[in-house]
Amino acid sequence: MARKVDYIEQIDRFIGAKIQELRLAHGMSRQDLGDKIEVTHQQLQKYEMGINRVSAGRLALIAKFLGTSVSTFYEGLDNQLNFEPNDINFNQSQRMCIEVSRNFMRIKNQEHKDAINSLIRILAKSEMSSEANEALNLITSRNRAA
Repeated sequence: MARKVDYIEQIDRFIGAKIQELRLAHGMSRQDLGDKIEVTHQQLQKYEMGINRVSAGRLALIAKFLGTSVSTFYEGLDNQLNFEPNDINFNQSQRMCIEVSRNFMRIKNQEHKDAINSLIRILAKSEMSSEANEALNLITSRNRAA
């Protein structure tokens, strides 16, 4: 096992990455969440990068504003002893999440939002099963007709 300090730092980075992942999934900026939990966006960035440790009370407050439980931040920790948040795939995924969230928030039509959400849920659940392919083809054909 790694040194205790290294292990603790890995946990801090893991929890920070979870905070960032959930914040982005909710379409929130660092400033938005920072204002809600009464820290600066710079301090929130330090939490997300694992530079500063999040106190238990602050983590509970973050969980409240992200609509989840504190235990969510620890899910998968046991499998990620060598977790590295600066991994290039992780950063590309983050950028894509930000772009998708921003574009989704620009959509005004609730039916379109519901359709997109259903499509994403189907794709995530079935990993491009035949049902997902049919849904994707249906949406693609509708877009071409429009």
